[in-house]
Amino acid sequence: MGPNLVLASTVLLSAFVLLSAFDGLYLHLWRYRLHARSESQREHWLHTVRALLFPPILATLFLAPPRGSVLWLGLALVAVDLVVELFDTFSERDSRAALGGLSSFEYSLHVVLTTLRVAALALALAAVPPEAWSLWAPTVPVREHPVWVRSVVEVLLPGTVLAAGVHVWLGCRWAVTPMCRWARVWGRAG
Repeated sequence: MGPNLVLASTVLLSAFVLLSAFDGLYLHLWRYRLHARSESQREHWLHTVRALLFPPILATLFLAPPRGSVLWLGLALVAVDLVVELFDTFSERDSRAALGGLSSFEYSLHVVLTTLRVAALALALAAVPPEAWSLWAPTVPVREHPVWVRSVVEVLLPGTVLAAGVHVWLGCRWAVTPMCRWARVWGRAG
């Protein structure tokens, strides 16, 4: 990646992750407790799927310059994330009806988050050299990202994995499915 594209992509990615933490952890999990509201279970599980997709997207497209099958795997994950995001958008009206709908603030925040994510991805992908787009290109990058870029992504990754785990645990803790029994038992023991 060109250094200017890497810098811009990393800054936008960092802003996206910080604002996503506010939206996902504070607004969705703490303030609105979407995981604990029966009418919001679908929305919470869609958020959970997206939270589970984000760490591998980070690892495949941002940790090192993507190439070959790793690049295409990252793009496939982004495509799945986009489909899940669309279902999430469709579910919000019913999910938030009892709360008076999605607030103007949160709606605006979602627009900003989408813009930051798409811009970070676009810049990262624009910097991928043409030869790296071949499915059969070696997956080991010819050159690495600058150390500070790799460091930023390495700092972001554990937090995204933890956020995904929290989404799963909270979703299972209030779910009635037998496969989530472990979370209810663990929640009572803690």
